[in-house]
Amino acid sequence: MAKKRRPRSRAGILDILIYLLLGTMIVAGGFAAALVFSAVRDLPALANLEPKPTQTSFVYDRDGNIWTELRASEYRVPIKIKDLPPYVKNAVLAAEDHRFYSHKGFDITAILRALYSNIFQDNGLQGGSTITQQLAKIAFLEPSRTLKRKIQDVIVATLLERKYTKDEILEMYLNLVYFGRGAYGIEAASRAYFGKSASELTVDEAAFLAGLIRGPSIYDPAQNPTLALNRRNTVLNQMAEYGFITRAEAEALKKKPLNVIPHRPMVVTEGGFFLDYVLKQLLSRYPADMVYGGGLRIYTTYSPKAQKAAEKAIRDVLDPVFPYKDGQDNLEAAAVVMDVKTGHILAMVGGRKHEGMLGWNRAVDAKRQPGSAFKPLAVYIPALEEGMGPATVIDDSPVTWVDPVTKEEFSPRNYSGTFQGPVTMRKAVRESLNVVACKVQDLVGLSKSLEMAEKLGITSLVKTPTPGGRSDLTRSLALGGLTYGVSPLDMAVAYTTIANRGIKVEPVSILKVEDKNGNILEEHTPKRTIVVSEETAYLMTSMLQDVLTKPGGTGRAAYFGKPAAGKTGTTSDWKDAWFCGYTPSTVGVVWIGFDKGKTMAQWKITGGSYPAIIWGKMMKEISEGQPAEDFRRPDSIVTVEICNKSGLLPGPGCPGSDIEQELFVKDRVPTSHCTYHLPK
Repeated sequence: MAKKRRPRSRAGILDILIYLLLGTMIVAGGFAAALVFSAVRDLPALANLEPKPTQTSFVYDRDGNIWTELRASEYRVPIKIKDLPPYVKNAVLAAEDHRFYSHKGFDITAILRALYSNIFQDNGLQGGSTITQQLAKIAFLEPSRTLKRKIQDVIVATLLERKYTKDEILEMYLNLVYFGRGAYGIEAASRAYFGKSASELTVDEAAFLAGLIRGPSIYDPAQNPTLALNRRNTVLNQMAEYGFITRAEAEALKKKPLNVIPHRPMVVTEGGFFLDYVLKQLLSRYPADMVYGGGLRIYTTYSPKAQKAAEKAIRDVLDPVFPYKDGQDNLEAAAVVMDVKTGHILAMVGGRKHEGMLGWNRAVDAKRQPGSAFKPLAVYIPALEEGMGPATVIDDSPVTWVDPVTKEEFSPRNYSGTFQGPVTMRKAVRESLNVVACKVQDLVGLSKSLEMAEKLGITSLVKTPTPGGRSDLTRSLALGGLTYGVSPLDMAVAYTTIANRGIKVEPVSILKVEDKNGNILEEHTPKRTIVVSEETAYLMTSMLQDVLTKPGGTGRAAYFGKPAAGKTGTTSDWKDAWFCGYTPSTVGVVWIGFDKGKTMAQWKITGGSYPAIIWGKMMKEISEGQPAEDFRRPDSIVTVEICNKSGLLPGPGCPGSDIEQELFVKDRVPTSHCTYHLPK
C-alpha cells in the first residue's frame, strides 16, 4: 500500500521565495556593482575637472571694431556670470533646474525615474538631469543616453560640486551649452539671435534663449515659429511659478513678439585677401586650433573704407569692359594701400574674385615685371643720391651697349619710337623715356642701381646668378626687366619710402595679438630705416607729381584733384601694367594682367590707362572728407631758373621757351651759364 505524501509546508515555500529574492538581489547588486565599476573605469581623463572649450577668436580693424570671427567647429564667446543680468541666469534655472542652488549636483528622484525607464521600458533615459549633470556630460562625457553614462553623470557632477561653487558651475554651463545656429554659450547665442551681447538681453529674450536649450532645432523660430513662441512663454510661466518674476510680468512679456534677427553667419564680403594675408602670418606663428579656437584677439591695420574703395574702383573700371567669367582666364587685378608714416597696410586686393580661403593672393604671391614703374627705384633715386637732379640733362638719342661676356647687344627704345635729343631728368621721368633711364643708370652703375632698389624695399631681386646664369645685375634693370619680377606689396613698400621722405617703414598688418585672458602675445610698432636723404625723396616726389599733372605726363588719368605723385609701368610685351602712386599720407599700387602671361597688346593696355584710372578712383574715395595736404618741402631745397637744354643758369642766348623754374639742393645749385645756346 502506497504511502500518503505530506503536503509541502508553507514555511518551505517561503524559504524558497526568500532565497529567490536574495538571489535576485545578489544578481542585481552584482550587476549594479559591475555597472558602477565599468562606469568608473571608463571615465575619461578629467584634467583636474576644468573644461577647456574652444573659443572664437576675433579680428579687429584699425578702429578697434570687430571685422570678423575665426571659429573652430564651435562658435563660442565666453562671458562672466557677473556680467549677466540676474534674470538671464534665472530664466535658465527656471527652464532647466530651478533647484540648482539647493541640490548637491544630482536629483535622486530623477535618477530613479531614469533607472526605471532604462530597465523596464527600454526606451532610453528620460529628462531630469541637473545643470551640473548637463555640464558633466557636455564637458567630459559622451552624449549617449545609457544607464552607464547616467552613472558617470552623477559621479562627475558630484566631483564638480565638491570642486566649484554653484556660480562657477553655472558660468561654465552657460558658456558651454548649445543654443542652435552654431552658437555655443549664452553670449554667442545672444549675438546669433539678437545681434547683441547677453549683458543687454531683456527678460523675454532671456526666456527665449533658455527655452532653446531643451531642443535648439525644435524651437528654432525660422523653422517652427509657433513652437518657439510657445516655448518662450512656457519659460516665462516657469519663471513666475518659481518666483523669479511676477505673474503679471509674465503675462505682459508673453504678448511681446520674439524679435529674433535672421540667421546671418559672419562672412567676410570685403577684404578676403587681406584676411588671408593676416591668417597666413598667424598660422606661421601659432597652432591652427589656437588661431581658430583659442579665443585670440587680433588687432589689425585693416581699413574698411580703403578696402571698399580699392575693390569698388577695380570693379567699376574693369567689369564694364572685361566682365569676369568663372572658370576662364580673366584679366586680373591686384592692389595694395598703405599708410605712409606707419607702414600700416590699409587695404589689399589679391584678385577680382576671392575664391576660397588662403588661396593665391596676387598682391603678395605674384611676382610680375614692373616695367617703367621701377625707374624711380633703380635709376632716379640712386642718381639723385649721386648728386644729379631734376635739371640734369641727358641726350635722348640712340645707344647700344654690348655685354662684355655674352656679347649680346642692348639697344633701348622709347615707347613712342622717337628720340628727343637733350632733355632734363624731370622730362624723362614725366614722359617715361626709356633711353634716358638706361643712360642715367649707366652713369650711376649697375651695382648701385640694384642695391638702391633693394634698400627701398624690393625683396625679390637676384644678386647672385642662378644656375642658369640669370641675375638682376643687368641693364634691363633700369626698365624693370627682372629675373622673377616684384609683388605689388614690395612696390608699395618702396614707394612708401619715397613718400615718407626717404624713411623705409616695414609693412605691418597685425598690430597686436592677445590670448583669451588678455595677455599680449605679440605687438608691433613701426620699424623705420633711413634709406635716402629727405632732399632726394622730395625731388623724386616733385618729378613724380608732374607725371599726374603736367602735359606729356604718362599718368594724367590718375589725377584726382589733390596733391599726389606716381609712376606708370608697362612691359614691352604688354603683359603687365602698373600704377604706383602716393599722397602725403597714403600709398597705393595697382597692377593688372593675366595670370598665365597672356598679352594685353590687342587692347593696348598701359599703366597710364586702366591702372591709372583705378588708382585715381581709389585714392579719391580714400581721401574723401580729408583736407588737401601738400608734400612738405625741406628748407634745403631752393627754386632756381635754368635753361632746360643745358640744366645750367640761363645765358643771353637762351630762348624764353627753354627757361623754366627748377628745384635744387642748396649746395648743388649751378653756378655756370648755359653752353647749349651760344650767343651769336
